[in-house]
Amino acid sequence: MHYTGLAVIHHVLAFGLVIMLAMELAYLRGSDIPVRRLTGLDAGYGGVAVLVFLVGVARVVWGEKGWTFYQTNPFFWAKIATFSVIGLLSIAPTIAFIRWARAAKADPAFQPPAAEVRRIAGLVRIEVLLLLPLAAFAAAMARWTG
Repeated sequence: MHYTGLAVIHHVLAFGLVIMLAMELAYLRGSDIPVRRLTGLDAGYGGVAVLVFLVGVARVVWGEKGWTFYQTNPFFWAKIATFSVIGLLSIAPTIAFIRWARAAKADPAFQPPAAEVRRIAGLVRIEVLLLLPLAAFAAAMARWTG
């Protein structure tokens, strides 16, 4: 039963990441950026990403298929690489959100420059787009027979 529990937790957390990225994009589309909300949301996104990773590790180590299944599974490694790229891409938006929050704390009327918002929104869009191959690799990984 713990196999199913780990899978459910992993999937719910993954859906949470998708929702959080969609919310970030929505916040970045307006002309009045809710900097504090965006910063809090991004902190939650980082925390959930860590939980997705940790539950994924638990599934690999203690899950039904075991490490032997994953170590030679090319789709597993493609999924890990894609997740890592998404994580690396999220660094620049996080740094920008923190910088914006500090500026908003000093000046409550602060709004980030439109050009920077567009650049950061572009990075978040790439993160969202990379969720598609991530999901495809996950599906292929689960069905891989070696």
